[in-house]
Amino acid sequence: MPDQADIDDALTRLRAEGYTDAANDQQLYGELTRAATCYEAADGANSPMPRHWPFATAAWAPGSPGANTATAAAFRVMDAERLARAS
Repeated sequence: MPDQADIDDALTRLRAEGYTDAANDQQLYGELTRAATCYEAADGANSPMPRHWPFATAAWAPGSPGANTATAAAFRVMDAERLARAS
């Protein structure tokens, strides 16, 4: 299980890759949750891109199992933040 520092690092990386608040606010159909699910299912750096990956092919970048879990958690945090901004 990743610790908070791992999740914070994943959040920083994803935001630098363009998953900003403004961009995430446009994701109205569960894209961030689907992305989290894809990373939760990835078992390593060579995991194939799932059919239901919601973003561009080039954005699929799995890593170690621990890194994938941290990335999944980061996507879930970003979706929770998006929902909080919308209410």
